[in-house]
Amino acid sequence: MSPPTGETETNAVRAESTSSPREEFRPTRWFRWHLVAALALFFASAFAAYALVGTIPIEQLEALLGDVQAELPNDGPLPELAFVPLLVNNLRALLLIGLGAVTGGALSVFGLVVNGALVGAVVSFAVRQTSWAIVLAALLPHGVLELPAFFMAASIGLRVPHRVLRWLLGWDETPLSRVEFVELAVISVLLAAMIAVAAWIEVNVTLDVVEWVAGDGALDPVNA
Repeated sequence: MSPPTGETETNAVRAESTSSPREEFRPTRWFRWHLVAALALFFASAFAAYALVGTIPIEQLEALLGDVQAELPNDGPLPELAFVPLLVNNLRALLLIGLGAVTGGALSVFGLVVNGALVGAVVSFAVRQTSWAIVLAALLPHGVLELPAFFMAASIGLRVPHRVLRWLLGWDETPLSRVEFVELAVISVLLAAMIAVAAWIEVNVTLDVVEWVAGDGALDPVNA
């Protein structure tokens, strides 16, 4: 004897609920081996640039910097910082790295390599002109937010094409779930906020920290 229709429907709903559990909100899924790969690319580029610039005599670097300075419409290689232009520039860089999500990860890799090389080159030159204490004082206050934001964006830019590839190969039912899209939206807002706070710190706090560590005029050798 077959069970009543109502009981059958209830059992079917219960079975469907058991076989397809609701996916949890887990933003940390975006920052696993993709984040490790992003860190490896950035720091490999930074160390390579640091070593390369370190082999160039300081006199040649100063001459090159002088030539670049002569082409700039300001009085030094370290222009006066303003919050809005800096924020826009950093958000643009963040977006470029995150666009690896729609370029097969290419823009993420490019952004990591270029920014890593730039940081390595600047640190290599600055530390020979001043000291590690001053360089760290200039980088850490805003860097503790800015760099993680870039690394997180790069991790997203690498994970999305990875998920799409798995979907194309038939390993996953969808490239991204609804929950993952929500996670991306929340993470994007968080990254923009991190970049905004980092820009404010760089404009309003960094110089004070450098002068607290090394005294007034600590950046004069670099800005001369």
